[in-house]
Amino acid sequence: MTPSSDKQPLVPLHGANRSLAALTLGLASFMAVVDITIANVSVPTISGNLGISPEEGEWLITSFAVANAICIPLTGWLSRRFGQVKLFVAAVTAFTIASILCGLASSFESLLFFRILQGAVAGPIVPLSQALLVAVFPRERQTLAVAMWAMTNMAGPVVGPMLGGWITDQYSWPWIFLVNAPIGFFVVASTLKLLRGRDTPTVRLPVDVIGLALIAIAVGSLQIGLDRGRTLDWFASPMICVMAILAVLGFIVLIIWELGATHPIIDLRLFAHRNFAVGTIAIAIGFGLYFAALVLIPLWLQTNLGYSSTWAGLVTAPMGIFGIALAPFLGRWVSKNDARRFASIAFIAWAAVAFWRSTMTTQVDANTIAITCLAQGIGIGFFLTPIVSLSLIGIPPEKVAAASGLQTAIRMMSGSLMASLAQTFWDQRSRFHQTHLVSQLTPLNDYVASTISTLKQTGFSETQAWGLIARELDIQAHMLSLNDFFLLSTLLFSATLGVVWLARGPRKQTN
Repeated sequence: MTPSSDKQPLVPLHGANRSLAALTLGLASFMAVVDITIANVSVPTISGNLGISPEEGEWLITSFAVANAICIPLTGWLSRRFGQVKLFVAAVTAFTIASILCGLASSFESLLFFRILQGAVAGPIVPLSQALLVAVFPRERQTLAVAMWAMTNMAGPVVGPMLGGWITDQYSWPWIFLVNAPIGFFVVASTLKLLRGRDTPTVRLPVDVIGLALIAIAVGSLQIGLDRGRTLDWFASPMICVMAILAVLGFIVLIIWELGATHPIIDLRLFAHRNFAVGTIAIAIGFGLYFAALVLIPLWLQTNLGYSSTWAGLVTAPMGIFGIALAPFLGRWVSKNDARRFASIAFIAWAAVAFWRSTMTTQVDANTIAITCLAQGIGIGFFLTPIVSLSLIGIPPEKVAAASGLQTAIRMMSGSLMASLAQTFWDQRSRFHQTHLVSQLTPLNDYVASTISTLKQTGFSETQAWGLIARELDIQAHMLSLNDFFLLSTLLFSATLGVVWLARGPRKQTN
């Protein structure tokens, strides 16, 4: 096992080349992250066009997520074996081709296969874009590179559904995949021009076949269970029970095997670095709750308040404003100050916004919702950059890609877990509130009797009047349930604020 040195090492770029590299790598990361959610709102249209049920169509989302979650942790091993630049170019090329094949698919079976391929090859793109950004920026400006990378990762899930819905409505669903083609070609051509003849050292490592199989079993079972659990009523479904057992046993055996392997497929010893362990926990909780809110708010607006998908997207869009505005400055701030302070701002802002949302009623207007999203953007802007910077303190340069891949995989799995649990919590808690509210609806209640009488006077029959009341009751129950979710989020954000301060500050870091 000897390092290969047929390529020149990566060095910081300057001037226009550095700006072009930032644009190139940022676009690649953004493209990969957007595709995680871009098909979500288009599933009904795709299902109808391909002659399948919406439930079957959901597998287009699940298949991508499963393949992506399995392949992200492999980034570190693959980059050491083939080199970061070579792997990045290959992944983006394959992703572009898979996207074109998805757009040209004429059957559900072929589209499903190409989505699996697309998810698999997308795995290394996000962590490698971070590793390469850090490599091509000088040390004093690396936090700026991380800030730019962070914004693409936080904005992608927001933009994905909006972009997917708009493209499907204005054109047709194949274009949600075909739109990746020009971006992919640009990224490949630009990367080859900027980094020609340069790459990270490679090492011929033996393949950890058992570790690879365990990752596929553990991560695949977990992702399938999370994606299908809500529609199959969780543990009432034998399939979900089997997936849960496989996931738990798979992760236990995976951890034991990887810690004892000479050449592990994922380097769990990275958690021996205190900052990496603390940062990963904070990112998992913070991003999970953020992503859960990102799923619930538009869903609530459309199903309970009558917003169209376009308007739901418009009122939630302001959450990206602060992040974009702060990105050019945050890198400089973090490099000169304690990153824990900036991460604390993120969790304080998120906790405050969550508490604000826990007091909302169904009378809330679009402006107020937009303002809460704008305020949430403060947390987005101060979240990922400081914590990732903290996490990478003490990590050897050759392990940055592995650390980024492992942390990204955990972050994405946390997003899936929290989103699934949040939707289940919302449904179950709304039934609890509905039961309580129904107990108050009797003809003997003066307010109920007065409402029924008023509705009958306006032309509704008694059955129709009770139907309207039942609908309003359901809306109020879901509102109370959403309040409960955000109150719980307030507590969790506040607790995670304390976790951040378990990390060592830059000046005290010795590991």
